[in-house]
Amino acid sequence: MSDAPRTYTIRVAAQLAGLHEQSLRLYERRGLIRPARSKGNIRRYSDADIEQIRFIKRLVDDLGVNLAGVEVIIQLRRQILDLRAELEHVRGSG
Repeated sequence: MSDAPRTYTIRVAAQLAGLHEQSLRLYERRGLIRPARSKGNIRRYSDADIEQIRFIKRLVDDLGVNLAGVEVIIQLRRQILDLRAELEHVRGSG
């Protein structure tokens, strides 16, 4: 039994997220998701990627955010997470 993280092809990832494969390709081109690639250059989506795709889908479908807005939200979210990690590091070393 392998301890390697589970990954999915674009077809399975699209099914899990309830989207079309082309949407995932667009999200990747826009920098909203960053799936790993196999040696054969096949996209391999992790569970974290699937959660990110579902988050994007909720922003678009439920809140009516366009992809430009999604880009801003994701960028801000990443900055907040980075700052939170930095703050925890500073608090831990003090």
